[in-house]
Amino acid sequence: MADRNNDTLFIKQLLSSISANLHVAQLARVTSLSADKTRCDVQPLAHNLNGGKRAMLLNVVVGRCARQYISVGSVVVVGFLDRSLESWDGTGADYDIGSSRMHDLNDAVIWEVIT
Repeated sequence: MADRNNDTLFIKQLLSSISANLHVAQLARVTSLSADKTRCDVQPLAHNLNGGKRAMLLNVVVGRCARQYISVGSVVVVGFLDRSLESWDGTGADYDIGSSRMHDLNDAVIWEVIT
């Protein structure tokens, strides 16, 4: 019975670890914005478990619709793409995946402006 409990505990810890490292979306505040409103830096609003601030996300792509409403101080929804953006040229052209990275903080996009 102890082996079965260890297996269950291992699976629960594994799932928790995967979830903690899988980035989907979060709320953040815009701290700086490019002149053309296509890129911005944001500070995630949710603190770490220890109460400290999370690292800022830099040079985040701003979606076309969000550009109408975004400004410094806006609260936004930041999504993280399934695959790396590092080889994307910012156009509608197909691109090759530059790395194996997935759901990474480096592949952030502003989806929506909340406030």
